[in-house]
Amino acid sequence: MSLIKNSIWNLSGYVIPTLIMVPALGYLARVLGPELFGVYTIAIAIVGYAGIFDVGLTRAIVREIAVYRNNDAERKRIVSTATSFIFVFSSFCVLGLYFLIPQVLHLLNITSQHFLEAEQSLKILIFSIPMFLLNQLWTSILEGDEKFQLVNFQRSISSSIIAGFPALFVMLHTSLVYAIIGLVIGRLFSLIVAFIFVRKEIVEAKIRFHFNTFKRLIFFGGWMTVSNIISPVMVYFDRFVIANIFGAKVVGYYTAPSEAIARLGVIPGALARAVFPRLSNIVDSKDFRTQLSFSYKLMAIGILPVVILGGFFSYKILYIWMGKDYAENSTSILCVLLFGFFFNSIAAIPFAAIQSVGKAKLTAFLHCIEVIPYLLILYFCVSKFGLIGAAYAWSLRVIVDCFLLIIISDKCIKSYRSN
Repeated sequence: MSLIKNSIWNLSGYVIPTLIMVPALGYLARVLGPELFGVYTIAIAIVGYAGIFDVGLTRAIVREIAVYRNNDAERKRIVSTATSFIFVFSSFCVLGLYFLIPQVLHLLNITSQHFLEAEQSLKILIFSIPMFLLNQLWTSILEGDEKFQLVNFQRSISSSIIAGFPALFVMLHTSLVYAIIGLVIGRLFSLIVAFIFVRKEIVEAKIRFHFNTFKRLIFFGGWMTVSNIISPVMVYFDRFVIANIFGAKVVGYYTAPSEAIARLGVIPGALARAVFPRLSNIVDSKDFRTQLSFSYKLMAIGILPVVILGGFFSYKILYIWMGKDYAENSTSILCVLLFGFFFNSIAAIPFAAIQSVGKAKLTAFLHCIEVIPYLLILYFCVSKFGLIGAAYAWSLRVIVDCFLLIIISDKCIKSYRSN
């Protein structure tokens, strides 16, 4: 029952932020227009992709804190090493990204009318990346201890600020720059809140670098980095391909339903985050499989009604949320993405199970195998079928991914638990 309780706590952390984010995104879509709204959603994707700069340490810390739960000395070494490394490494990465922004915007086919505004916005945005990474890192300490009440109280506050500030700033001045400024300030507030919740751990650990601890973290996190590099490509690259082929002016019609799916992702994410530390701390094989089987059933029961209702009311949802223009251009895209969303949600369980037994390299290898075929199919489908082609390609990829993860998890769990 604690798995259900932790999942509910995880989900509760997104209830208030989602209630703020949904109307906020709808407002931004109407006020900014399709092209600037499309650039805004691409900006969100860029920050999400910046997760590669944690080199897998966020996920590694969840597992390490779960494993060393009763070893205070090692916990301090884990926290101090990860914090100092992430801050320094991400800061250098931001400086490198700053000079690449004009090239990125040219690839996105931004119209000359909005090019300067988009460039200014992204140059402001990238300075939020260290805040984003440290926030994720410090929150993972609480997740490793399975303190999901605190995690989600913190997440509820932080995510509400991040969701609402861009819309509030656009109310002050209608521009993409102000939306991004609101987003960056929201990230800063979120980091402060995260620090408050784990300040004792951080202060006691101090800012030190322990090489032996880092080697252990990076061994697990290194494989996670491979996944962190490739997985966001398969999640976000569709909008970059659309922008490159058709121009940024139509990206919003795809990113609107795509963002809806991303918001729904909090449901499977809530369970997956509860499953990972729980399975990492289980030694008994029978208990492990019982928890895993229960997780599959819980995921299917929670997701299926959402998919069915979302598909049935897709036009009305988009009409109320984004307006008539988006409803007419994006309804079929949302339906296709919802179908893939079901399988992508189920896949979160074997993914967590594989990594909980220390086999992160298997998920990394799988992503390496998938990425090239997916990008080829994506480019073909978008060129052939337009915006909905991207939805076809994404759904096909996550369905295949789901079945492969189930097969791999079953094999590696048998091997690991039999030793």
